[in-house]
Amino acid sequence: MKMFKALAVLALIPVSAMAQKKFETELCEAAETNRTIEMVYDKDASKGCAPRLIDVHQVAIGNNGSLYMHGWQFRGCTKGRDFEAKRIFKFEKIKSVELIDGMFGEKSQAAKDAGWNGCIGSNCFIKENICE
Repeated sequence: MKMFKALAVLALIPVSAMAQKKFETELCEAAETNRTIEMVYDKDASKGCAPRLIDVHQVAIGNNGSLYMHGWQFRGCTKGRDFEAKRIFKFEKIKSVELIDGMFGEKSQAAKDAGWNGCIGSNCFIKENICE
């Protein structure tokens, strides 16, 4: 029985990795060409939130092996409020992504130009950038 459970867990690893990589190509294209995306994230739809609009700055892999997107959100729910800010998004919570026409605003472009070192305060959790 223990062997079966171990094999079942190992069998799920590639599936979760594939699920994470589902949006990697689109998000890297957005980051490399300074594009905007419309994204449904986590439980946005169940909360009645409009899809988020995000200027994609970077896609990175974390120390935990998970994929993350860093960008400037200028529409959509964030803890019950709609405000502009740079944000980090976990790939496993992304439900859909669509590349849309749009140009980075001044604040967004300044944030991308400044770069991101993979840290939030003293918590540094990004292993490497995949694209930006």
